[in-house]
Amino acid sequence: MRRNQGKAAIVTSERQAAANRVNARHSTGPKTQKGKAAVRLNALRHGLLTLDVVLPGEDADAFEDLLNQVRADLSPVGPIEELLVDRVINAIWRLRRLARAETALFHWRVHGLKADRLAEQVRSYEKTLLDRLSFATDITDKASHTEATEALGRAACERDRDEVLIGCALDADAKEGDALGKLARYERSLERSLFATLEELRKLQDRRWNRPSPPILDAVPLAAGDTE
Repeated sequence: MRRNQGKAAIVTSERQAAANRVNARHSTGPKTQKGKAAVRLNALRHGLLTLDVVLPGEDADAFEDLLNQVRADLSPVGPIEELLVDRVINAIWRLRRLARAETALFHWRVHGLKADRLAEQVRSYEKTLLDRLSFATDITDKASHTEATEALGRAACERDRDEVLIGCALDADAKEGDALGKLARYERSLERSLFATLEELRKLQDRRWNRPSPPILDAVPLAAGDTE
């Protein structure tokens, strides 16, 4: 009888948590002054989290959307769970940033190599002449020189776009040109931190809901030989 009551309590708790998440999405906000004050404090705290995590040039609205979705999904209760959920949001956002950084890094390198190749092509249509103790440049093929010069300008603009600065920053911070290797190690570290935080959060919520749950890390084994 007690076992059946325990199962019923677990099901009820899970249903209540799901209902809370649905209600949170459709809530019109607090009505009392105390409730409104709490919301203002939450907005301040979430705003500070945004300032801490979102870099200049990143989409603050996208971060706010992520924050709201994760909080609605994980339904934290109390300051410890709130802290853990903030860490989850932080890790997910940084993993998304790494994906953008990898794309930016490849974009920067590809167009940098293209610009170098076009610069050589431009020079191939130029011939330096000595004219009365001064140097002058003679264009051997004006049409081809113009075409290559314009292509060089486009490649240089693509290489120097503001959107790829995050890739440039990663490359500048890496040692001996190991930007991609550093990115991969950073990604593995963030993933381990994310899953460890989720596991700790799950344990806290399981104790609060009085239900057993397998650790999340069991489902995410590390790659063989990965000791980073």
